[in-house]
Amino acid sequence: MLRSWLMRLLTCASLAVTGSAVSAQGLIFHLPEDGFMVEYEGTLTQATSVDDEAPLTWTCELTIKSVGREDAEFEGRMQPCRWVEIKVLTGNAGAAGLDPGPVGSRIYRVLVPESRINEDWKDQAGIPNDMLPIVKGYRRLGEEGVEPIKTSSLRYFPTISLLTSYLDPEKVADNEVPDTILQGAGITAVHWRGKAVMESQKTRSTNEGEYWVSKTVPFGLARWVVTVTTEEKDLAANRSDFKVAVVKKVDMKLRRIRENAESELVVQ
Repeated sequence: MLRSWLMRLLTCASLAVTGSAVSAQGLIFHLPEDGFMVEYEGTLTQATSVDDEAPLTWTCELTIKSVGREDAEFEGRMQPCRWVEIKVLTGNAGAAGLDPGPVGSRIYRVLVPESRINEDWKDQAGIPNDMLPIVKGYRRLGEEGVEPIKTSSLRYFPTISLLTSYLDPEKVADNEVPDTILQGAGITAVHWRGKAVMESQKTRSTNEGEYWVSKTVPFGLARWVVTVTTEEKDLAANRSDFKVAVVKKVDMKLRRIRENAESELVVQ
């Protein structure tokens, strides 16, 4: 039981330590007015092959909120920053709602420089946008207490979101209606597609994502679908000997947009 919870946690719910650019492709493409929040719902599956007919399946919920403004020093100067709160729940859905268990819940509250929110896949210096720079922040993992974040950035991939930073993603359509849970919204979005491959002598991971970005959705994302295929081989084997070991897929859809959001993470 504990092993399955840990597998799920590593799959879907992330903190990283380096970098200085915001990952627009991760979860945040633009900042809404303070107080807005978006909620997403979807499914996560983990299979042993592309033909696996009985994959492990969980329900995922993700919430992003803007919960305050503050001027703070970043890169040597005082500038406007925004408190952003991200909550991830992963578990089994039932009549009483989603049960995340002891480790399936994560909340991050981070102070982000507004100047570093960039919609492009790279920043002005040409550096890929794969991390969220933060002035300070806090987190609560599972049933643990709130603790400060001691790093200068937050990485979305792989446990907050399977979306990663895709180098030079392909624009599929300029004006498309994404499939969402939110009814009657009339959302139109830009449809993007990206692919990223990481390979070592023993493993190869291929991340293929499609995501829909809309100016009318707070923070930008209306939907995303990502498949991550991990292949393995022996150290001395040829690259042609890679065999599929794990296939993870997540499909997340916009469920709700709200105003007057308040922080859930209580900081002493």
